[in-house]
Amino acid sequence: MQPSVMNVVLWSSFQVLFSLTCFNEVGASASSRGFGDNISWRTLDDGKKEAEASGLPLMVIVHKTWCGACKALKPKFSESKEISELAHNFIMVNLEDEEEPKDEAFSPDGGYIPRILFLDPTGAVHPEITNKNGNPSYKYFYSNADHVAAGMKEAQEKLTGDAYRQVHVGDEL
Repeated sequence: MQPSVMNVVLWSSFQVLFSLTCFNEVGASASSRGFGDNISWRTLDDGKKEAEASGLPLMVIVHKTWCGACKALKPKFSESKEISELAHNFIMVNLEDEEEPKDEAFSPDGGYIPRILFLDPTGAVHPEITNKNGNPSYKYFYSNADHVAAGMKEAQEKLTGDAYRQVHVGDEL
């Protein structure tokens, strides 16, 4: 009788571990919300902490589940190899629905969606980094992967390394 009890215990343990493993993978991929499972997404709070510790800038996507333009951007964004590669140089934050910050800095020219904003490692929004190829009335609206990648490159140039330190050297004193 002992071996069968042991088998039940082992089998039950295996099932629990298997279930937890499957759930963990579903949870990890769900955080992309369609914007790319190969990108490490963070919450805004975790992203700000990680950015401060690492010195990397943040890229924040604000979107809604019901938004047609958001749904149209998702496959373009997630299929872009260039965005995926550039994402390694950022702390990537994905804010959906009620996660949208109420702080006015996160809607510098309105509350339209989707919006992509870039923040320096201290968590300050940089409203000067906009979609230069987009509609000037909606400066943070990106409709295709090429425009997103161009914004990421501009942000990387302005918010990382020596360029960022030279502009913000007085901040440290």
